[in-house]
Amino acid sequence: MSEQEINHVNLDLTEYNQGTTVVPDSYYNPNIAPLPKNAKTWTWVNYATIWAGMIHNVPAFMLAGLLTFEFGPLIALMIIAIAYFTLVIALYLNGHIGTKWGIPFPSSIRPMFGIRGARIPVIMRAISALFWFSVETYAGGLILDALISIFYPSWSTISAYLLGMPLHLAISFFLFWFLNVLVLFKGMDDIKKFELIAGPLVIIILGGLMIHVITHANGLSSLFQIRGNNVSLPNMALAISTMAGFWATLVLNIPDFTRFSRSQKDQLIGQTVGLPILTLLFSFIAVGLTSAVIYIYNIPSNDAINYVNPVNIMYLFTDNPYITLILGISLVIATISVNVAANIVSPVYDLISLFPKKLNTWSKSAIVSAILGLLYAPWLWYNNASSIENVINLIGAGLGSVAGVMIAHYWILGKTEIKLADLFKPNGRYWYVSGYNVNALVAMIIGFSVPVIGFLIPKLSLLYDYGWYLGLFLSIAIYLGLERRRREVKMEP
Repeated sequence: MSEQEINHVNLDLTEYNQGTTVVPDSYYNPNIAPLPKNAKTWTWVNYATIWAGMIHNVPAFMLAGLLTFEFGPLIALMIIAIAYFTLVIALYLNGHIGTKWGIPFPSSIRPMFGIRGARIPVIMRAISALFWFSVETYAGGLILDALISIFYPSWSTISAYLLGMPLHLAISFFLFWFLNVLVLFKGMDDIKKFELIAGPLVIIILGGLMIHVITHANGLSSLFQIRGNNVSLPNMALAISTMAGFWATLVLNIPDFTRFSRSQKDQLIGQTVGLPILTLLFSFIAVGLTSAVIYIYNIPSNDAINYVNPVNIMYLFTDNPYITLILGISLVIATISVNVAANIVSPVYDLISLFPKKLNTWSKSAIVSAILGLLYAPWLWYNNASSIENVINLIGAGLGSVAGVMIAHYWILGKTEIKLADLFKPNGRYWYVSGYNVNALVAMIIGFSVPVIGFLIPKLSLLYDYGWYLGLFLSIAIYLGLERRRREVKMEP
């Protein structure tokens, strides 16, 4: 880039006690710059409802049911509680940086990896998030298509095809994609407002439906008719790791949200209420609803596990169109809610960070992110996606090593202090060697290699199963060791 192409931006950091400065726009965009304090308006209620909007999704519903069939209801809920109460600690630690300094993940990662080196974990996160966006979008399209087909049976008989999909499914899929873009397009304030309504609404609807069916079943005793058949400490530990890993990438995403927080107290209380507490409530609803319909409809044991899927439950209520419609709409809203907050917000920030001049507005990056999600073409592999999911799960597990480097640098080495102007300055504090902090990259790569080894060597599969935790702690130790050595070398005469 020639000198003539570089413009300079006045950066006012007086609210953060760092004065004013001028930075080149090569790595700067207002969407990834520190927020002014008057824009930090989110309360603990907003964080609780954001999490409420993310946790009430079809995969989480199914996972709670599957755990119940494996361990029984009480142990299943205990596993969920342990997983999410431990996860909220990591969420708070990484959320602190967003709250204190008003920056999203792509900026908050620069002190650790360097301004250019930060692109690597940013790209990793974007690849993983866009994959899950495509998965949830297709799943939402299937739900919408099923709902329409229940009320208009001729809908599913349309024989034409589009892009390898039946036309009726293609229409449902793209309509659902458009609804996601509609919520996403204008920015975080509109997302906050949507989640403020959607999160509590879905929990109320599903909770009300659970109460309705339990009153027609054998009360809460129907819940305890499901007996666990795989209860052991190793299996429970693995289940805890699986549940934590389900939301582990949010440990990286969380500064994207906490940058809007009024205080650390707001983000801590909101996340504690939203993740472990509301997740337990939602899981209890999922288990209760599944158990009650199995009892009411006398579903045989060999078929019962299929009703951990709420879409299959929806078909059971076709004799009551009002319940079917309410349940179907709530599932559509729930899927939009999790898809926008958990899967597509982060790539919007990531693309802005990677292309700060070309994707210089939220709306541009939102459209590009949503279109990139379509390029995964989930309709071609959705029902046979195990190999692709393994690759993406490896990337997700590797992101644990990124979180470890962030926590080690921010809390232990940096003492929660950041030089904000240097986040956007070549040759500043965070430029390291040509923009890369080699120590952070080495720690991340070694931490990332742990789940890869477990994936490639079946006898070491525990490394893959517990990859996020191992990557997290291993990268913390390696990064601290390398940085300590760097400082010792600098002190040598």
